[in-house]
Formats: sequence, C-alpha cells, structure tokens
Amino acid sequence: MKTELCQAFCNDITVTEVPAGLAVSTAFRRDDGDRVSFYVIESEDGTVRLEDDGATIQQLEAAGVDFETDTRRRGLESLLSSVHAHFDQMDGTIKTESFLESELPARALAFVGVMIRMNDFLLLTQEKVASTFKEDAAQAIRAEIGNRAKIREGEAIGPRLSEVTPDMIVEADGRPPVAIFFGNAAGRVHDAIFLHQTAMYEVKQDVSVVALLEQDNSIPPDLRRRASNRLATVPVFRQDEGAAVARITREALGNAA
Repeated sequence: MKTELCQAFCNDITVTEVPAGLAVSTAFRRDDGDRVSFYVIESEDGTVRLEDDGATIQQLEAAGVDFETDTRRRGLESLLSSVHAHFDQMDGTIKTESFLESELPARALAFVGVMIRMNDFLLLTQEKVASTFKEDAAQAIRAEIGNRAKIREGEAIGPRLSEVTPDMIVEADGRPPVAIFFGNAAGRVHDAIFLHQTAMYEVKQDVSVVALLEQDNSIPPDLRRRASNRLATVPVFRQDEGAAVARITREALGNAA
C-alpha cells in the first residue's frame, strides 16, 4: 500500500532543468486547470530558493480576490510567512528566502501545500459574493413590501412543512404565504422544489414557492427548467433587480401590488 501511495503522489511530478535551476510541475491543479508548479532557483553560494510560476496571485485576482484589503493582505502575508516566503510586487512572483539544498524536499512540500491553500482566498470571495446577493435581495424585498405584508426570515412555513426552511416568507392578508428561496446554488432550488411538492401533494397546503436566482447561469439549465415548471416563479435578480422584486411582490400581494 505504501508503494502505491508513493507512486500516486510521485508519478505525475515532472522536473525539468532550466538555466536558473529546476522547473517542477506537481500533480495538483489550480482552479484554472493548470498544474501547481514552482521553480528551484540555485544561487552561486550553493543555497537555493523556491518561486512560483507567477500565475498564483494573478489567477486569484482575476477571479475577484482583492489583496488590497487589510484582512486579505494580512492573511496572505501570514500564509506566506509560514514557509518563509513573500510576494514580490515587482515581478508578481511568490519567493522564499534562500536555504540549504539539503532542506529542499521538506521545504518544497511545505511550499506546495501553501500554493494549494491559496485557493481558500477564492472560496472566501465566492462566499462573500453569495452573502452579498442574499443581503441585497432581502433588503430589496423588504423595501418593496414595506408594511403591506408580514415578512418572516429563517423560519419554517409551519410545523407540517419544517423539513426545509425558506430564506424569507411573505404573508399578506387573504393570500397564501410566499416562500422565497435565494437560489444562488442548486441545493437551494432543490429545497424550493421539495417544499412545493410537499405542500401540494402531502400536506395539501396552499403555498407559493419562489426561487430567486442571482444570475441566469446560477443553476444548470435542466434544473432551471424543472423549477420553472413547478414553482410559482423563478425570477433573476442581477441586472434586473427591480423587475425581479416586483414579480415577487405581485405573487405575494396579488392585485394589491
């Protein structure tokens, strides 16, 4: 078993001699599909240092990660300092301090580990974007509904429909409640469909279920088709926020909207 594990980790590593030292390509990949790679730079005094391929920070910034904020800058500095490295603003590369060649195996493993962990910055950015969508959508709905209906957030429709919890529930006099799911992920749209099916066929309760998408491509086309055929409405928020909220308001208030 040990042999097989070693082969799995080592067989895909390629090491190529270059004028400055060695170019190493690992088996691990970044989100853009490229392998995590680095260079071993040799010095005349017999020491070596490690550098990335210059694409790590560039790829993260292109995906929306802002390293100019204090929090992310400190996070980046802390992560790089754990392997005695820094980001060189001049040439856009991540570099370690020089060290003895005998330390190369351990230092290289730690350096690759940090390169992989850099992807955490992208995940945090994606989570922030998702959170911003929810906050923006909820605020817009509350502002449009005003005092014309009761709004509940983070609660179940009722005891018999408690398996999934909508993001918002709008309850207007003389109208069925409207359960709103912020569909920035497929899982929430599946939850919306589940609530609709349960309310209609099992509990026999009149509930309008809405999946508010952040973008046109927030969910796969087949799931969007299923949602559109089952739910009360599946509006898209970004680039048409007013119309999306107005559609939800009409669902909640009827002619009163």
